[in-house]
Amino acid sequence: MTQAKTSPTRGPGWGKIAAARQKPVLDVVAAAARLAQRLPRPLPVAVRVSARAKNVVLRLLPGRGLEVVAPAGVEAHLLVQAVDARREWIAAAFDRLAAEGIAVGPAAAFQRPSRLVLTAFGREWGVSYAARDRATGCTLLARGPGQVAVSGAVDDPAAVAGVLAAFCRDRAAALLRAALAEVSRESGLTYTGLTVRAQRTRWGSCTIKGRISLNFTLAFLPWELCRLVLYHELCHTVELNHSKRFWDLLESHIPGCRALDAQLSAARHHLPGWLAAAATG
Repeated sequence: MTQAKTSPTRGPGWGKIAAARQKPVLDVVAAAARLAQRLPRPLPVAVRVSARAKNVVLRLLPGRGLEVVAPAGVEAHLLVQAVDARREWIAAAFDRLAAEGIAVGPAAAFQRPSRLVLTAFGREWGVSYAARDRATGCTLLARGPGQVAVSGAVDDPAAVAGVLAAFCRDRAAALLRAALAEVSRESGLTYTGLTVRAQRTRWGSCTIKGRISLNFTLAFLPWELCRLVLYHELCHTVELNHSKRFWDLLESHIPGCRALDAQLSAARHHLPGWLAAAATG
């Protein structure tokens, strides 16, 4: 019995056609080296290909340098164009982190911050340190308006970052709670409850019952980005998806929300470098 063919006959030019259809494979090591030469500041560069990415995304990550997320099949010259277009942003972000004593490169040692800044709410505290012999942890005490003191094992990065993160989380929770309530009144969008915690990957989330969860690190972002997340989650109480109806609703409250959302995807460079050493939950 003759079997029917289930695939088309491969003619002489089939190999060339198939090759043309295949997406080029990016040499991430070579691309990273090429990009590092074009940066306005000396930074380690890592290139990562993501099947989910639709555009080239740049992230300046404390302790790691510049991460370039590339869509599958992107060509190296497009990464160069993306970096060249963001040179001013890269320089400004690097200089801001350096001014705050935040190490951008992975080889730099942990640096204790001299101040804590919750940028979204314009709150700032100076930080002093006092070592104690044989201490195994750290404690933090308020020392008057705008001042906190950390004592104990102040040479232990995890111990220092842990008490600083706990302090910032408590202050941020109160500020975010008040801000969400105010935005809810302004927009007429209601919610059933709020939890503020240290989410690892999300800025916020909303359940089908209208309960919102916010990442306390939103307080480190510029207010316009923090405010976008508040409205974003409140809009999910009406549209629990990212459909056109959701974006239209968000746009009605924040014109230009998609441009702000693009900034939010690369906003983790606003987070202080010391925070990476904290084991927050």
